[in-house]
Amino acid sequence: MKRSNLIPLLLAVLATVIYVLFLERSVMKITGGVFSYPLDDPFIHMQVARNLAQHGIWGINPSEFASASSSVLYTLLLTLLFKIFPVNILIPFVINIIAAIVLLTVIHRWLLRQQAGAVARTVILLLVVVFAPLPILIISGMEHVLQCIFSFLFITSFADWMEQQPAAGSGKEWRLPWRVYVYAILLTGIRYEGLFLVMVAGLILLYHRKLVTAVSLGFAASLLIVVFGIYSVGKGSYFLPNSVLIKSDSIRPSFAGIVEFIQQTLINKWSIDSTQANVPGGRPPGISLAASQRLLVLLPVTFLFFLEPLRGKRSWFYFLILVTGCTLVHLSLAATGWFYRYEAYLVVSSIVILSMIYYKWGAVYLKGKPGMAIVMTGLLAFMVFFPFVLRSAAAYSKATRACVNIYDQQYQMGQFLRKYYKGDAVAVNDIGAVAFYGDLKVVDLWGLGDIDVARSKKGRYCTPVFLDSLVRARRTKLAIVYETWFDKPLLDRWTKVATWQMPDNVICGYDVVTFYAIDARDKESLMGNLKAFQPSLPREISVLYY
Repeated sequence: MKRSNLIPLLLAVLATVIYVLFLERSVMKITGGVFSYPLDDPFIHMQVARNLAQHGIWGINPSEFASASSSVLYTLLLTLLFKIFPVNILIPFVINIIAAIVLLTVIHRWLLRQQAGAVARTVILLLVVVFAPLPILIISGMEHVLQCIFSFLFITSFADWMEQQPAAGSGKEWRLPWRVYVYAILLTGIRYEGLFLVMVAGLILLYHRKLVTAVSLGFAASLLIVVFGIYSVGKGSYFLPNSVLIKSDSIRPSFAGIVEFIQQTLINKWSIDSTQANVPGGRPPGISLAASQRLLVLLPVTFLFFLEPLRGKRSWFYFLILVTGCTLVHLSLAATGWFYRYEAYLVVSSIVILSMIYYKWGAVYLKGKPGMAIVMTGLLAFMVFFPFVLRSAAAYSKATRACVNIYDQQYQMGQFLRKYYKGDAVAVNDIGAVAFYGDLKVVDLWGLGDIDVARSKKGRYCTPVFLDSLVRARRTKLAIVYETWFDKPLLDRWTKVATWQMPDNVICGYDVVTFYAIDARDKESLMGNLKAFQPSLPREISVLYY
């Protein structure tokens, strides 16, 4: 590759790294030098990986299995690094910086193969950086940048292979390249949503009556998931991780349940921006849902506009089919949002393919059109694309504050528990930073890291009586919870001691955490510990005692 060809890639990498460093500097200036992620979830991955590396246990607590991680491969990667290096909070951050550079490199190489000019490559790569949004995915410390890499590689490899296949009825055998199988395994291993892309690819193969190829691809893609599922069941848990089961929408096994699911999908997920819809344990889908829904307009409309030039470019056609089909399935079965990350793999692939189509054939489409028609087309395109602008603007504007939120709340909880309750059992509803920093026995009242609670939720017997008896049976000293997440009859069984409230919450499930003594006799001890720790809290935290 010529050095001049690397300039667009270097500019995109430089823009990404500079913004990430600027963002982290602004965060650590507020936190007094403490590094913080904008989510609690990276700490869950790190805690599971640490327990696996040090104790051979996949779980939040070092003595019991818990399927709390939503990514098999990312947890294994962290485990390997924790075996090689000392456990360090910066490791997920470094992984994501490297992964971001790899992602931009992969896209750049593909753009070169498509003979995109230097200006076009620069613009498209910067669009990926801005609208993924790549710096936000990096500082989140999760597996989503890797998901973007594997998704893009799978889509482009499968689409290119499909273009090379002989016409139907030729009698020639279709042999799927080994790299497509590898990408499928990586794709599903890094995120369970990878099955959506593989499923769409399988349906394409079935349409062409390639049953054996479709089955072999599905088998390879599901192999790692099946192996881990069997291992999980053998440990007394569910086949799927608790996080996948609890956060996903379930279908009631009845005709009314099926009708309800279809209505929910058609209305709330495919067509209406349900910005006000919210449940305990998550934030409203907001602009992330609206942006994802726009892909169901942008992708098919682009195909129709450029139908003529795409007729002879089967790989582009399959690229569009894969992303459109995956978007449909994702919106139907999975979540969007959660700090602009769940739909990122769809956004990245869509930006690249749509940008290249308009770059290659946009001038042909507009040629001969009246000026007013061109203006109206531009305005319409901007209106359809505008939710992506809002999505990125929201991500960048909230990033610093989200990191500070985690520092103000989860980090402080972990430090308090480590100082006064090290080795004790503590009930919480956000388990990541508490478990990672606290060095204690976590009782997860929300169920991500506790199979008993997860099973009670799926079995619909997660009552105040059940949770209270579970907490007491495990000799839990105290509970730290969001009161809005739990029924009052449960909280009334415990003794309220204090609250911490932080300002300007943009990411946490609630801006107030409440401390409860499970046994009323422990109230004075808990209050004394909280008062002793209060000088260590950030000044912006408001404390109330009861």
